[in-house]
Amino acid sequence: MHSRLRVAGLGALALLALAACGDEKIVAVGGGKLDATTLPVGDVAPGDAPSGPDADVPTKPGELGREIVLLHDTSGDTQIAIQSQLFVRAKVIDYSVSGPAVGVTVHYALVVGADAGDAHLSSNAATTNANGEVGITMLTGAVPDVHYEIELTAEGADPVRLPVFVTDSPKGDIRVQLAYEGPIAVKSVHVRLFPSTYTCGTYNPTNVADEIALADVIKPGISSGQDILWTGLPDGQKYTIAATALSPSGSLAASGCIDGVVVIGEQENKVTLTMYLLTLNPAGTYDSESVLDFTGAIPGQLGQIVDQIVLLFNNPGKFLIDAVKDLVKSWVPAIIVDPIFSLFENQLADIVTDWMLNKSPGWIQDIFTIGQDLTQVVNKLTMLATLQISKLNNQYYVQGVLNWKGLVLYWHYGCAKEGQPGYDPECGKNSFSIDDFGNTEFPQDIISGKFTGSIIDFDKLDIDNHTIKINYGKLIIFVLNELILPAISGQHNLTDAILSFVNCGSIANGFTSGLLGSLASLFGISKSDLEDFCVDGITLIVSPVEIIIGNLALDSQLRLQGSAVLIDSSQNLLVDHIVDGIWLGHVESDGQAGPSFDGTWFADRVQP
Repeated sequence: MHSRLRVAGLGALALLALAACGDEKIVAVGGGKLDATTLPVGDVAPGDAPSGPDADVPTKPGELGREIVLLHDTSGDTQIAIQSQLFVRAKVIDYSVSGPAVGVTVHYALVVGADAGDAHLSSNAATTNANGEVGITMLTGAVPDVHYEIELTAEGADPVRLPVFVTDSPKGDIRVQLAYEGPIAVKSVHVRLFPSTYTCGTYNPTNVADEIALADVIKPGISSGQDILWTGLPDGQKYTIAATALSPSGSLAASGCIDGVVVIGEQENKVTLTMYLLTLNPAGTYDSESVLDFTGAIPGQLGQIVDQIVLLFNNPGKFLIDAVKDLVKSWVPAIIVDPIFSLFENQLADIVTDWMLNKSPGWIQDIFTIGQDLTQVVNKLTMLATLQISKLNNQYYVQGVLNWKGLVLYWHYGCAKEGQPGYDPECGKNSFSIDDFGNTEFPQDIISGKFTGSIIDFDKLDIDNHTIKINYGKLIIFVLNELILPAISGQHNLTDAILSFVNCGSIANGFTSGLLGSLASLFGISKSDLEDFCVDGITLIVSPVEIIIGNLALDSQLRLQGSAVLIDSSQNLLVDHIVDGIWLGHVESDGQAGPSFDGTWFADRVQP
């Protein structure tokens, strides 16, 4: 019996010798890595016992499988002040392998004193490292004169306890004044008080160790007279104070840190924490969508005609009133015509437009629906692109490449209108990729552009004037003849496509039956006459449109400049979304620059 005790005692001493391997992190289960758990050579936690990695390990004494050895002086209570941290260290020996127990989970619990004070543990379990060492942090709280006992247990080992006594100390206060002179307003200012072991060198504004913060305050903004005051702190204790703030759009925008702040008993230590504007990083790849309105932007007489076609299908009342007014002006001076028409033209145009688009016979409404869908390549061209952004020679300048990869066009013919049963805003949506151009003669190298830009006021992206080599006219012809018309009608020209929708034969049947048929026969009008009249009328309307579209096949490019807002939704200073984008530019074609057009755009990150 005495021999066994002697061997066990030697084993405990050997374990203490093994405990000083020193510089490896100990990871607490559920608590993550705590900087306080890394003790470089020469640093000793309160009550630590020295140890060495090369000490001999005793053989297994009797039936004892594992043993937990506290790396503290357990001859009495470990004394520590309030508002402090105690790193509770231990070493586990496995006698079955005559060495350290690696990867063993050790459980910690406050079994005495938890009801009397407010101390708590950073984690309830931790795993031994390669040296068999394990540790967590005890945060002593603010209640003095409390005796605690921390119990450590592990499978195959007897539990051990570490007695701790939390003492009082003289108190002092820390008053924090925030300073910030950035170009944008900030909000949600989060100020934190950390133990001194968490230094500004360790602090990272994108990954703040909030789990070890001793106290924190969130202010709506930064203004004078809004100091943060922490009272009743232990005399002589050092702290680190760090703060982060958000931009108006919610991105992580500003940060500041000051460490080594000392508490002076019975005094108030006033410190200034200066916050600095951070820098967003937009570099990466994005999926982008732009909606461009070219109404009034196509240069020359061709552009004027296209604008009239857009007006015809989208506001037929105004188109007709303008036509009548221009006709009257050929007989009556404009100085007389304009004041007279101004009395009623807008109201009458609205009435006519409402009737033609919403209350006229279905076949008439179908014509306007088709016309509106065709003119979306002018007034609502939705283009998809891959946007690649990289930084230039400093953090505020960027360059980008836009590679247009597809189009989104809507064909609303046959879709329920808003307010009607079965309405679906996605009805008629067609997405076309650049791959769809592959089997045609459509040039593959004309849908790209490069730009430079700058980041101003933290999250504003300003894009310099640049060109996008897109042959707009050929694009319209291609989309119409190669994608839309074959997909919806099987035809490859506009006249045949619209005739297939209108179905003049059915219209003629309707007019030659019943009373209308009797009236038609009285005037010698046959069914074939009515059908021919319908075909001629459609051809008369559509032919000029085909001529105009055919004339669009001119070399062209877009000259653009733009802006947008950068959003860091993950608060890691990497831009996740680009929103509220605006394009301003003009079409350059046949040596002419058209009037300005505008557009909107956004982008979402797809990879860093």
